[in-house]
Amino acid sequence: MIEAHISGPHGSLYYSAPTTPYDLENLRTHVREADSVSPRQVHVELRFDRSDRALAPNLTSLIREFTARGIAVHVGRLRAAHR
Repeated sequence: MIEAHISGPHGSLYYSAPTTPYDLENLRTHVREADSVSPRQVHVELRFDRSDRALAPNLTSLIREFTARGIAVHVGRLRAAHR
């Protein structure tokens, strides 16, 4: 499971989905839409279930992509209640 709170100059969005390649691509799309004005004004708070280890490389790549574009990313674990 992955949860993200994306905030930017046009407002904010809460995103929650299973950790699948499709859903990671959807997250990427939402963040790109938020940073259309200025990536440095976008903040992403990302929480994920560490049991989804198979997609950890994909998630790591996505985080690196965001930070390389100047997006502030904060990463944490989901609490047990979300599992």
